[in-house]
Amino acid sequence: MSRHVVRAERSKQYWVIWIDGDPRTQAKRARDIELMARDWLSLMHEREPDTFDLDVEVVMPKTAQAHLDRAAALREESERARAAATQETVAAAVVLHDSGMTVREIGPLLHVSHQRAQQLVAAGR
Repeated sequence: MSRHVVRAERSKQYWVIWIDGDPRTQAKRARDIELMARDWLSLMHEREPDTFDLDVEVVMPKTAQAHLDRAAALREESERARAAATQETVAAAVVLHDSGMTVREIGPLLHVSHQRAQQLVAAGR
């Protein structure tokens, strides 16, 4: 199998498909990019379409990519905040338990079940 780099970039009405660095064909829908690239390669090399190994890259507009990058950063930030909140809840559960409260008393104070309160206390030990 021969390997080819396929890059697709949206123009006004079609996806322009670059194969190995040169614009070669186009597709109306994103789902047709690989099919159109294989068809073009098949015609040019007189081989079956499934005999090519393709690395397909769909290029996003810069503004869309910027939004996706920001969304990924916000998800990471959210995960860090969630982990920190969990650690603070664990610390609160341990303090309450060390003050003599039972897990059945701690649960409602932390808005969790007594089973979860037990897990939180155990996680803090």
